This record gives sequence, structure tokens and C-alpha cells, in this order.
Amino acid sequence: MKLKVSLAIIFTLLFSFAAQADLLIEPAVGFNLGTKFSFEGGSDYTGGKGASYGGRLGYQNLGLQLGLDYLKSSIDMNDSALDKNVDTSEWGAFAGFKFPVLLRVYAGYIFSATGTTKSSGTDVELNKGSGYKAGIGFTGLPFVNINLEYRAGSFSEWKSGTTTNEKSVDYSSIMLGLSLPFTI
Repeated sequence: MKLKVSLAIIFTLLFSFAAQADLLIEPAVGFNLGTKFSFEGGSDYTGGKGASYGGRLGYQNLGLQLGLDYLKSSIDMNDSALDKNVDTSEWGAFAGFKFPVLLRVYAGYIFSATGTTKSSGTDVELNKGSGYKAGIGFTGLPFVNINLEYRAGSFSEWKSGTTTNEKSVDYSSIMLGLSLPFTI
């Protein structure tokens, strides 16, 4: 009899947790407040600013959030050596926790990143990027989160014209953003 009661309690708890699990869909936009690119053995470019957009797709259960995210950025480095913006694309995995009152924290691993720019009229491709991100969000507004996020990583290969360089390009950025998380 005790075994049946114990099994009934376990199944009840499991099904009640499963009933609270949701598909998380979160489109996002942001503005990079300060971005830095450092070419190994070369130049540093700091003070970049620009817009980003992307989103998250994942799973949410009892405040825990897990899933994938994508971010596309166009950053004006304000430097005469770079002829145009640095455009980047990042794919990552994230884990976060939404507290019951006003706050969410999250962190992620960027497993794929690429970028393009021009330097002195020559196309530059940034490849084989990876890194991490961490953020905090204010969830007190209806339907809108205000997020502050820090990202850092490295591209392990870059191509300038026909030359491939195995030297790294490190980058970091702080982004202020808005997201619209909803669950189904």
C-alpha cells in the first residue's frame, strides 16, 4: 500500500511539473554600447557602437530556461583603418533563471561566430568564432524585458583578401537590449 501511495505521489509531481513546461520564444533587439576587436600581433579597435537583433528559442520550466540563441550585429568601429562596419553572426546555447519578482539572469556559450569587415579597401572575413555571454534582465514591465549583456570571444581564423591568418581576433561587447519573451 505504501509503495502505491509513493508511486502515486511521484507521478502526480512529475505530471504537474510537465504541465508547467513551456516553449520559450524570445525575439530581441539591442544596442552595443562599447565593442572592442583586437587582432593578435596587430591593431586594437575600441569604442564600437551599433545595433543587434536576434532571439532565443528554448524551454522554460519553474523559472529555469534552456535553449539556443542567435544574434546578428552591425558595429561601427569609428576608426579610419576600418572602411565599414564589422558585421557579426553568433549562434549559442543559453541557460537562465527567471526569478518570481522582477529579475532574470542568464549565461551562454557561443559555439559558432563569423564576421565581415573591410580594412584599407580589402575584405576581411572572421571565422571559427566562439565565446561566452552573461546577462541580467529586468522583467517588471508587461511583455518586455530590459537586458544588460556582456559578450566576449575569439575568432581563431581571419582572411584578408586571399591570405588566411591563424592568428586570433578577440572581441568583447556590452549590449543594452529589449526582448519580448513569451511561452506557449
